[in-house]
Amino acid sequence: MAKATARHILVASEAKCNELKAAIEGGADFAQVAKDNSTCPSSRDGGSLGSFGPGQMVKEFDT
Repeated sequence: MAKATARHILVASEAKCNELKAAIEGGADFAQVAKDNSTCPSSRDGGSLGSFGPGQMVKEFDT
């Protein structure tokens, strides 16, 4: 069974998303940006959602 890992940053607006995306593309550390900005509990782990197999996540991640 194949496994995948994912990290994410959850924010309230597309504008904030684009701001953080630009910072990461400019060299900012993804995990630190997640810790400082994400509203998801995964932020304490740098946005890590861990590993998962097929059918364990929402459709957007699963496909």
